[in-house]
Amino acid sequence: MRIIVLITVLGLMMLQAQAFESEIKEITLIDGEKIDARICLPDKPIETIVVAIHGTGPYTYLTSRGKFNYYDVLAEGFCEQGVGFFSYNRRGVEIGENPPWFDKVDSLKYAKYSPRQEAEDVETMIRFLRKDKRFQNCKVILYGISEGTIIASMIADRGNIKIDALFLHGYAHDNMYDIIKWQNAGEGVMIMIRSIFDTDGDNAISKEEYEREGSSLSQYRKSLFPNMKFEAIDVVKDGVLDVKDIKKMRSAYEKLLMGKMSACDGTWIWNNYVRITVGWLHEHFALEPNKSRLLRIDVPIYIFHGADDANVPASSVEDINRRFEVIGKTNLTINIFEKHNHDLNFQDWITKKEYSEGLKALFKTAKGI
Repeated sequence: MRIIVLITVLGLMMLQAQAFESEIKEITLIDGEKIDARICLPDKPIETIVVAIHGTGPYTYLTSRGKFNYYDVLAEGFCEQGVGFFSYNRRGVEIGENPPWFDKVDSLKYAKYSPRQEAEDVETMIRFLRKDKRFQNCKVILYGISEGTIIASMIADRGNIKIDALFLHGYAHDNMYDIIKWQNAGEGVMIMIRSIFDTDGDNAISKEEYEREGSSLSQYRKSLFPNMKFEAIDVVKDGVLDVKDIKKMRSAYEKLLMGKMSACDGTWIWNNYVRITVGWLHEHFALEPNKSRLLRIDVPIYIFHGADDANVPASSVEDINRRFEVIGKTNLTINIFEKHNHDLNFQDWITKKEYSEGLKALFKTAKGI
């Protein structure tokens, strides 16, 4: 599960100026592997530092997309609030020059990337930070993004290091097997389609809604349905486009994908799905889900989630909130943002140089920890 950043900016972007000072550090992990990390700081001493934990796949401390660096944007948002920001190269990954990912992956080293290994690696990085006298007394926020919400929660549950809060952005509630199956059976795709075409909020798309005029709608029809006629995508022939149609259209792909995972076809998965390994899949599929793990954690937990998240449903946030209420725990704060996607509308910064409501709340909350 990965954060999908919209990069079709059509030349509107210039590389952003940095409103922070950054330091590159080499950190030796517990098995001797070395990675590079970056500390971003405002122009004054800090009391809190945010440690970002990536979504799925090869990520670097920049996560460059050519016209911008994803982590520069987040670092600026936190540093503007007087909060430090830490990001890192995942083991086996270095910054590269080639689009679209701008990374270099050492497949042998990267093969060790798994949720448990990542949890141990991040613990080592935080110990490294604590050795710096500037950060010895700082509050530490673990900021998990997408898959990182699982890893951050694992670190908090393990209790090997002291942390002061969990930020979970694009919260993964269930086991990764169930999440992947949900995403690819059509539920996630339908959430995205509804956010674009469903004007009356009935969870279905009529012919009139699908054929509405507008340049952005034309682009979505072209990218999502290759300009297919409404009659062609209404495959169950009930006069609307809804999840039944999407599931039927995607059934062959879902069967293919889950079959490749069962067959441990790592090459196909890497080239056709996400840049992950079979070992990553096996470990994730055996993990306890966040929906039970989080109930054991006592530090403050903040969830930031888009109502239109097509990777993990907003209903899962409501479910974990109910679970906390049932057992009488009060350390969970949920934030669900209307008309926000899995990235908390990061595209607002790309197109308008403005932070979305969700990202503003994220930065402001960090200041108050």
